[in-house]
Parts: sequence; structure tokens; C-alpha cells
Amino acid sequence: MRTVASWGPEQSDELEKSTMRRVAWRFLPVIVVTYFVAYVDRVNIGMVKAEMSHDIGLTSVGFGLASGLIFIGLILFEVPSNRMALRFGARKWITRIMLSWGLVVIATSLVQTPGHLYIARVLLGLGEAGMAPALFLFLGQWFPGRHRAAAFSALFLSIPIAMAFGSPLTGWLLESTHDALGLPGWRWVFLIEGAAALAVAPLVFILLADTPARAGWLREDQRAWLDARLAEEHEQRKAGAPHSFWRALTDRRVLLLSAIFLLLGYGTNAMVYWLPTIVRNATVNLSPLRVGLVSATPFVVAAGAIVLVGYVARRVGNRRSVLLAPVLVSLVGFVGAMLLLHQIVFAMALICLALGGALAAQPQFWTLPTGYLTGASAAGGIAMINSVNNVGGFAAPYTFGWLTQASGGSALPFLVMASAQALAAILIVVAYRRRGPAVHGAGSPGSPGSDPGGAGLGQPPGRRPGAALD
Repeated sequence: MRTVASWGPEQSDELEKSTMRRVAWRFLPVIVVTYFVAYVDRVNIGMVKAEMSHDIGLTSVGFGLASGLIFIGLILFEVPSNRMALRFGARKWITRIMLSWGLVVIATSLVQTPGHLYIARVLLGLGEAGMAPALFLFLGQWFPGRHRAAAFSALFLSIPIAMAFGSPLTGWLLESTHDALGLPGWRWVFLIEGAAALAVAPLVFILLADTPARAGWLREDQRAWLDARLAEEHEQRKAGAPHSFWRALTDRRVLLLSAIFLLLGYGTNAMVYWLPTIVRNATVNLSPLRVGLVSATPFVVAAGAIVLVGYVARRVGNRRSVLLAPVLVSLVGFVGAMLLLHQIVFAMALICLALGGALAAQPQFWTLPTGYLTGASAAGGIAMINSVNNVGGFAAPYTFGWLTQASGGSALPFLVMASAQALAAILIVVAYRRRGPAVHGAGSPGSPGSDPGGAGLGQPPGRRPGAALD
């Protein structure tokens, strides 16, 4: 196979720009829309909580349980689902996932009791299991190291976009469909937003491709360049990574990264479900649409934070400080919100800070495992990391509801979220002090397969492989 080095510098640079521009425009819009729809369908229960709870007799603890039950299916089936994505190809498997979860969301419109809702949420987790790791795996298979951070930033932008636009959209649907054909608005929300997943699924099947060799929309020289670059990075990572899907599940570096991602996502997983309730309880007579608009504000800020941190990472490389700084900002935000929770304007400003930092850190985190793992080990390790994070996804909304009810307020849950960010920061420091490619990625800046803005943290020139980067 022709190597990247066999192209001249100017030819390689022009090929790289034209190839990755075409790949990005082909894949990223449909991936962002896919994750947007998935996230809206996952968290829309937060916007319909008041009306649905009244109709089916759901308590605050029951709502927290229902919010978290989706993660049971995700925890149990994330790993085997990503094994299937590796076997059948991410394109087909993501399409299957979208069809499954769309049907379950539509079925949720029929629930009559809390028990029905609990069953629907478990089934939604089973249907959606593997979506996130399949997308992470897909991006890792198509975007070389220096482009991977930008790709992950685009993917993670769909989360604040879903919350910024999804919450007002859900609020509008809730109002505008109230009593249409004799049905309450919350049932129409599930019907319409579930149908959106079924509508997007064919786009995934048509527009995505499993390998560059099957991408007829790339020129021959572009396919050759991308194949060569990805093959060289695969060879560089192969020596230090686990050599099979199953070995990756118990790899010590994968377990460390799993713990970090669980803690990074803990506060976000709680806020996406409980923020509308916090806003509703702190204000008077706000309509569902206005509650949605206020609840969207922190996620608008988070979108800007993701773009900003991604820009900094591309400029300076994925150094420890680029990941650590937004985590510390998030810690300050959660502590401040806890102290000023009864002053809603200041509390919302600090929640903006907390969620902005937490979400901006996550795409930078994902350059680490995708810069360390490769091939089948990438499918296993990525699924393992996301599966462990789903433990936090289950625990966060449930414990928030339980702690709120037990303590008579939300200060204690905010202390727990702040503690999770503090522990994440400590483990990030530990991870960067450990030797090996789990932290530093493959290659050094400027070398083929290097990762100044993508997979892992590219090492400064002249630093010995595996040396700690302080």
C-alpha cells in the first residue's frame, strides 16, 4: 500500500484538506442530526414531567427512577451491541438502532401507569444501546488523529443543540397539541418525536459508509490517501493497544478512562432531566415553552464552550490543561450554584458555567481512547467506557431525585455533582502522569499519524515514547 510519506508535502496537504472536507460534509451533518434526535427522545421526559406525572400518578422519586431506567439497557447491552456494530458495520447497526428506539418512543405515548413507563424506559435503553459507541467507533474509523477532535466536537455539539432547541421544541409541542384529538400534549410529544427517529434512519443508511474503499463519492486519490493515513495510524497504535475486543474490556487504561468519563458525565446526566423542574420550581407561572427556553440557556452556553475548547485544542494540541481546565470550571460552577441556589439568576449563570465546562471536556476526552485503541479493541474499549458512563447515567437522575426529597432541597445533589467533577480532575492528573499510549496517543506532532489536535495528546518533539507529559 502506498504510504502517506510517498506523497510530496504540497500534494499531501492539498489531498488531506480536500479529502477531509468532503468526508466531514458527507458524514457530520447526518451524524449530528441523528444524535440530536436520539438525545431529544432520551430526555424529553424532563419537559413533560408535570403533565405526565399528573395523568399517570408519578412521584418525584418515580420520575427519577424512570429517567434512569433507560440506562439499565444501555449498561447491559452497550458492549454486545458494539460487537454487532463491528460485525455488521456501523452504518447498518446505527440504522437498526434508530428504528428500534423510534418505535419504543412512539409506544411510550400509550403508557397509563408508572409501571408502564418503567417498562418503556427499559425498552428504550435496550433499543438505543450501542448508538453512542457505534458513532464513536465510526468517527475513529474515518477521521485520522489530527481531525478527530473536530469530529468529536461536532458530535458532542448535538447534545447542547438538542437541549437548546429540543427543550423549547418539546415545550411548544406540549402546548400546541394539548387536547388535540382528545389526547394530552405529552402523548403527542412522544408520538411526534419518536416518528422523527424513523424519518432520519434512512438517511443514515444512505449517506454513511463503512470503509473508504466503499466510498464511491471520494476520488480514487482521496480514497488512497485516507486508506494510507488510517493504516499507518493503525500500525502505530497496534503495538500498545489490547489485541482483541474482549481484552480491551479489562485493560487497565480502559478502566481508568472509564472511571474518568463516568465522573465527567455525572452532573450532565442529572441536569438534562432535572433542570426543567429546577426552573419550574424557582419561577412562577411560566408556560412550558418559557420553561423550555430558560432550561435551554445553559446548553447554548455549552455549545459555545465546546467550540471554544475545540479551537484551543487545535491551536495548542490536546495537552492536559485543555481537558483539565473545563473540568475545573465545571467544578466551580456546581459549587457556586449550590451556594446560590435560591437566587435563580445567579444560580442559572453558574449552572451555565458548570454544564459548559462539563460538556466541553467530553469531546476532548474521547480523543484519548480513540488515539489508544484500534480495530476490534476499539469497538470493545469504546463500548466499555460508554457502558460504565451509563452507570452514572442511571445513578445521577435517580440520586438527584432521592437526595432532593430526603434533604428537602437541591443543595445536596449539587454538592455530589461538584464532588464528581473534583474526582474526575484528580483522575485526569493521574492518567496524564502514567506512561503509555493511553494518554499520549500515537506519534509526535508533525509525524505521520501524529495527533496535535486529535487522538490522544501528541508528544512534544524529542520526548521519548511513553514519557509523562506534565
